[in-house]
Amino acid sequence: MKSIIAVLVAIAVGFGAGYYVLSKKHSEKAGQQAASESDWQNEKAFLEQALAEAKKRQGEVRTVTRTTSTTITNKLSAQEILDRLIKLNPNTGDESRNRTLRQVVYHLQMLAELGPDALPTIQAFLKENKDVDYVGDVINEAGERVNRAGFNSRYVARTDFLMPPSLRMGLIDVLDQIETEASEAILAETLDTTGRGVEVAYIARLLEEVSPNKFRENALKAAKDLLSNPPAYDSPNRIDDNARAYLYQVLSMYQDTSFAQNAQALLITPEGRVDRQAMGYLATTLKEQGAPALASAYRDQRLTNQTERSHLLNAVMSFAGPSAEANQLFTEIISDEKVPAAIRSYAVIGLSGGAGKEKPSDPALIQARLQLLSSLRGNYKDERLLKSIDDTRVALEQILARQQQPPP
Repeated sequence: MKSIIAVLVAIAVGFGAGYYVLSKKHSEKAGQQAASESDWQNEKAFLEQALAEAKKRQGEVRTVTRTTSTTITNKLSAQEILDRLIKLNPNTGDESRNRTLRQVVYHLQMLAELGPDALPTIQAFLKENKDVDYVGDVINEAGERVNRAGFNSRYVARTDFLMPPSLRMGLIDVLDQIETEASEAILAETLDTTGRGVEVAYIARLLEEVSPNKFRENALKAAKDLLSNPPAYDSPNRIDDNARAYLYQVLSMYQDTSFAQNAQALLITPEGRVDRQAMGYLATTLKEQGAPALASAYRDQRLTNQTERSHLLNAVMSFAGPSAEANQLFTEIISDEKVPAAIRSYAVIGLSGGAGKEKPSDPALIQARLQLLSSLRGNYKDERLLKSIDDTRVALEQILARQQQPPP
């Protein structure tokens, strides 16, 4: 019996102890839950308050201003920048050319950013007639000039340079960027005093863009003076070789015909060659009125090179139809049996724009050429020539018919 009671007592004690432990754990857990609930309620209240305040501020724009102070200690003067530019020569023949050209562009831009403060320095340098060549012509061991890429002869009278061909041209561009009355005055002064054809053409174009016709007479006088009395260059480059092209470009830009007589006298060079620039000026600026001078040059006995004669002939034939002088020369050529039949046929076909030539588009020009061919057809018996005349007439009539069709 005592053993049973002892067992029961032990069980009771164990149960009581277990109950105490469980009760304590439950109590602790309940306390933790209550604390957690309290924390959540506090956090919830905080978030709700923040949301309410955010809604009140909806649509409000706040500007935050930050004030900073910067001190520039390495700003160069115009003279210091120019001195650096004078020392930058990309034509040393080594691999640093492109890097040097980038430095040139960088320093020119620095000069432009100085604005009017740079003008006295630029003006003084331009008056000295000094320069640094960027074209890139170098002389090889045979004494021949080797042209670097970027300034070759196919850009005969180009003035939209990506990279200026010289320091002076770069400074001229800087003056254009500064764009004040004072910078314009320096450009005009340089136009009156420069001896380089490319500078005359470049400055004339820049001034014409900002002040149309204001400096027309200055530009024309400069161009005509240099064409009539070309200067001798100490170290000419390919840009200087094309000086005449640049100068004639100025005359063409202003559609000036007052130099026609001079251009005709200069059309055949002392070496018996054709001055292409004079020919282009007469053909493009004087148009039909230039045909007599071009035809006269074609007949000039000093001109013996057949290739150059063909260039003159093409220029004259562009006016065939309305120009009596061009028609007479055309008749002389196709009537001359000493001239190969193929060449005579080629001359006839050219009236309709055949063999790579531009097709005529002016109805009056087409009609004039049709009349010319009709008047000549009965004078010839050569079958090849007659076929060329008939084929050309058909081609011209087709061009005219297409132009007369109403638009769709």
